[in-house]
Amino acid sequence: MSRSLSPAQLHELTADDENGRFDIVDVRELSEWNTGHVPRARLFPLDRLRADPKDAVRRNNVVFVCAKGSRSATAAKIADGLGFTDVFSLEGGTQAWIKAGLPVVVPVPVPVAETPKKRAQRNVDVAPTPEVAEPGLDAIVGVNLREQRMRLGFSLDALARQAGVSRALLGQIELGRSVPSIGVVWKIAQSLGVPFSVLLSTQERVGTEVLRKGRARRLLSADGRFSSRALFPFGGQRTTEFYELWLAPHGREDADAHQPGTRENIIVTAGRLELTLGDEKILLDTGDAILFTADVAHSYANPDGTDCWMNLVMTYAVPVG
Repeated sequence: MSRSLSPAQLHELTADDENGRFDIVDVRELSEWNTGHVPRARLFPLDRLRADPKDAVRRNNVVFVCAKGSRSATAAKIADGLGFTDVFSLEGGTQAWIKAGLPVVVPVPVPVAETPKKRAQRNVDVAPTPEVAEPGLDAIVGVNLREQRMRLGFSLDALARQAGVSRALLGQIELGRSVPSIGVVWKIAQSLGVPFSVLLSTQERVGTEVLRKGRARRLLSADGRFSSRALFPFGGQRTTEFYELWLAPHGREDADAHQPGTRENIIVTAGRLELTLGDEKILLDTGDAILFTADVAHSYANPDGTDCWMNLVMTYAVPVG
C-alpha cells in the first residue's frame, strides 16, 4: 500500500540521493511543471500515466508529486495495482513543498542563439522549449502508424500486446491526439519490424533541403529529460540516419536492442556521457567519440549537473525506409 511523505521527509530522503535511489515522478501538466518542480523529478502527466502505466512506473521507491496531493495519490494507487511495494505520494504536493521553504527547479528556455557549449556551462535543469514538437508531428506519427499496422496485418489489440503499450495510447496516437515519447516510438517500431524513422517520415523532397532548427522534429523521452532531433530528411531508403541528442543534468535513457547489425557512432559535443553496454560502462568526455554495435540493450546517462549534447550516426545493415 502506498504511503504519504511530508515535504520535510521527502527532502531528507532525497537531499543526498546522488545514486538516484528514489524515482520522483511529477504527474502535473507541462504548464504547471514549467512554474517550478521538486529537484530530480521527471515529468509524466497523470492522463498519460493512466494510458501507459508500465512506461511511467518502472521500479520501486517511486514518489509521485502533483500540485496539492490528489493526483499523486491517484498515481500511487495505479502503481500499487502494478504490484510495486515501495510507493509514495508527496503530502500537500508542490504547494506544501514551496510553503515549507524547500528548493524548486524552475525550467528556463534555452535561447536560440546559445551554443551547446554555453548551455553545458549553465548548472540548470533545462526544460525543452516549445520547439520540441514540430506542429503536425502528432498527425504524421498517427498516419504512419496506422499505415504500417494495416500493411502488416496487426490489430490495435495485437500490436498493443506485442509492444507492451496500452491499446488506448495506440488509438490516441493513430488519431493524432498524442505525440508519443521516444521510448514508445521505439517499442512500436521494434514490434512492427520497421526502423524508427519510418514512423516519422513524410514524402521525400528532391534537391537541397534546409532543416531549420525552429521546425525541428524533436521527440522527447517520457520524463522530458532526453530528446532526439533528426538531422536528415525522412523518406526514401537509406542505410544511415543522423541525430542530435540531448540529456538533461543527471538524465538517463534506456534503449532496447536495435535491428541486428545496427551500429551507432556517437560524438559528445558538450558535457559528459556515461554509456552502458551490457555490463560495461564507458565514460566519454566532450570531444570523445565511440562506435559500437547497437543490436543489444544499452543506455545513455548524464553523470553531471550540466547538459549533455551528442551527435549520433546510426548505420543499418540493410537499407531502411
